[in-house]
Amino acid sequence: MNASSVSAVEQSLTRNSRRSHVLSDPSSALSALSDGDSRRILAACDEAPRTAQECAELCDVPLSTVYRKLDRLTEASLLDERLRIQTAAHHPREFATNFDTLSFSFDDAGVSLAFRQVATDGGEDGAEGRSR
Repeated sequence: MNASSVSAVEQSLTRNSRRSHVLSDPSSALSALSDGDSRRILAACDEAPRTAQECAELCDVPLSTVYRKLDRLTEASLLDERLRIQTAAHHPREFATNFDTLSFSFDDAGVSLAFRQVATDGGEDGAEGRSR
């Protein structure tokens, strides 16, 4: 499989890539970000796509904890999950951030959460979530 084929397969297998446009409840993102281990895992996945094993090693967090944190970050729309295509039969899941900037706004109406994807669309993707 050549590099362009691998890239096409990775793109077709990417899960949750559109979820950044339909955000989960902002409170789930706030809750996930309130945890130090989750923030370290998110930062590691921002540098490059990482498997759970790589996150555990880089962040010095037990693997069982990393799996729970990755699930929580993915459900909060802070990470995308996809398969890492390898020549071996096993294709591990890997995780990567799906935004360049994440901003929270607090007002009388509640909490708003917006992602900005500068590298892919040049501005606000129009995705916002609101919670009371």
